[in-house]
Amino acid sequence: MDYNIIAKEILTWYPISEPVIQFIRHNENMTFKITDGVNKKNYLLRIHNPSTEGLLGLQHTLEGIESEIKILQELNQKGLLYAQKPISNTLGVYITEYKMDNFNHPCYATILEWIEGCTLTLEEDNIKDLAFTLGQNLALFHTSLKEFKPSKDFIRPIYDADRIDTAIDELKYCVEANLFSMEHYDIIKRVLIIVKNQMNELKSREDSFGIIHADFQPGNIVVNNGNPVLIDLGFCGFGYYFFDLGSAATIFPSELRQTFLQGYASKTSFSFDDLRYIEGQIFMDTFISYLLFMRDSERNSWIKDSSLKICDSLCKDFLEGNEVFYLL
Repeated sequence: MDYNIIAKEILTWYPISEPVIQFIRHNENMTFKITDGVNKKNYLLRIHNPSTEGLLGLQHTLEGIESEIKILQELNQKGLLYAQKPISNTLGVYITEYKMDNFNHPCYATILEWIEGCTLTLEEDNIKDLAFTLGQNLALFHTSLKEFKPSKDFIRPIYDADRIDTAIDELKYCVEANLFSMEHYDIIKRVLIIVKNQMNELKSREDSFGIIHADFQPGNIVVNNGNPVLIDLGFCGFGYYFFDLGSAATIFPSELRQTFLQGYASKTSFSFDDLRYIEGQIFMDTFISYLLFMRDSERNSWIKDSSLKICDSLCKDFLEGNEVFYLL
């Protein structure tokens, strides 16, 4: 499949002159860097067709993509932090429908303004400052969307207790596929049951649940003039804010995690007494990520290594009530 030909056809729907197309990757979406050949402005083209079935979800439906666009518009309207800006096509709409060969269903494409900079490497000279600022930016991300009132047709993934139940059931496949043993499955199940109980405890707290990014990784953080900008809201949905705190904190080595959390605490309420909840969300994030790749035999081998590493030590420590935040 020639991705560049597909991108070129889609770009005929956009007011971009003499586009230069650079394919980036095909993972949860096909992504391209597009440069306007006249004004040299850069854009991000996304074709919402995942590379593997496990990545397919509500976020790839028309309603899901429309909801993501609304989130980005809300972030830009609030203006508390730098965010990607959706670009409309020549018809004045933000989503372009495209019929791909060999697919019975339509695919959808969107274009966002390009965020200039380099993705986070953790080797930056000012990495401690970046960790603190990323914590601040995550707090601003959560704050910006707390008052957002979605419409009835607003559809995004939900990372709640029901997601735990689904994970416990679906992870049985990993035993069948010899990705981990039944003993390790039982350990994972016990951990997830504790996490589910934690989430039930958090229900009584105000401002603990809302729209979260849900996909923190260095590739989704662009350092723009010293400012770590959050990009790629493909998995953005409803969940506990501790989920983002956990997945973002584990980007950094243990000595920078407290700095990151201090940055978050400087912009919103947070207590270090809640590390146990963050640990639970880190485990949840890890185990639901298994679901995305476990049926892809060409891309699931890392699950075996991950489960071996995490089950025999960190999971057991967590089950015994020991702190594992700085070790995960």
